Amino acid sequence: MTAKDRSHLISNIVDHLSGAKKRIQMRQTAIFYKADPDYGRRVAKGLKLSIKGVERLSGMSQEERAKATDQGTCGDK
Repeated sequence: MTAKDRSHLISNIVDHLSGAKKRIQMRQTAIFYKADPDYGRRVAKGLKLSIKGVERLSGMSQEERAKATDQGTCGDK
């Protein structure tokens, strides 16, 4: 994938996730971060999410991530 293709992919993901609830944005971006940290950071930046929160959530299990975001912290703390 070229750099331009990657930029288009990030832009499309940000566009599609921008209407989702923040907890869903955080969960999905944490999964992107687990797959590729740069990918996750770029999506987080596009959605104006806390990079630290995304990084923290990425280190959790799916169940822990769901619990953290359902409690309203969204991994920000």
